[in-house]
Amino acid sequence: MSSLLRFSQLRKNIWNSCPARALTQHVGLSSGKVLDPRSYEKCHFTTRAQETASLDRTALASCVSGIQPFKFQQTSEYKQSGTILVFDTETTGYFNKDNRIVELALRDLSGGKNSTFETLINPEMKIRKIVSAVNNISTDLVCRPDVPRFSDVLPFLLAYVRSRQAPGKPVIWVAHKAKTFDAPFLAQEFDLCKAQMPEDWLFVDSHCLAMKLPKLPKTDEKIHLLNLGALSKRYGISVENPAHRAMQDVTTLCQVFQKITCDLKLTYKGLINEAMKASDFSKVLK
Repeated sequence: MSSLLRFSQLRKNIWNSCPARALTQHVGLSSGKVLDPRSYEKCHFTTRAQETASLDRTALASCVSGIQPFKFQQTSEYKQSGTILVFDTETTGYFNKDNRIVELALRDLSGGKNSTFETLINPEMKIRKIVSAVNNISTDLVCRPDVPRFSDVLPFLLAYVRSRQAPGKPVIWVAHKAKTFDAPFLAQEFDLCKAQMPEDWLFVDSHCLAMKLPKLPKTDEKIHLLNLGALSKRYGISVENPAHRAMQDVTTLCQVFQKITCDLKLTYKGLINEAMKASDFSKVLK
């Protein structure tokens, strides 16, 4: 199923659960500045958290082979873990103000129904062939009227994340190279929409966590490296589909991340201590 079709289905599910008019008051968006006036479809959203998409969180189960619902051991200080979203972005190039996101995927590690979000994104710019050769996302694939821009996706993304968020807990976003790539790109897209990422979003870079693992001797298989492919080999995780598409990388990282946290004996409190605030990435844009 294509990313565009998945987004369309998710949009319909959220739309059916969100008949009210605006998300702006709850998530801190500037009224009237979230959706581009050229948007291919007019959208309305709710102002109250309890009226955002109420997705079923009761039947927690493995979503794909190798990915189990993930919970840290409880402590007296942290009796309930917050929501952990593993995410990945594909873009038009390295991070700078001229590049844009072309695909976004995320998975809630608590599992259950509707635990993933995935969409192609129209960057409104050409994608260089050297980039397309890596992620198989071409200009023709995403620069079409029926592919949503980030401004179109943003309200649905906010509603979706809010629907997965544990009451009173932060949302922890995990990506490989989150610090230097995925999180700055996400912050930049919010900024272009005249919006700020919610203050209760935290970001963890799994590459930084991997740097704390015991070092392995150099081999021809290059499992001593810390990229996602090498870590997959280190942990015996098979990668069935091509890498460098957002959901495939998310699926791989979900398994790698759980192995890393186990090896590091990382608690929920420890993960919070490793996290960066959303505001840290807003500063990068100034």
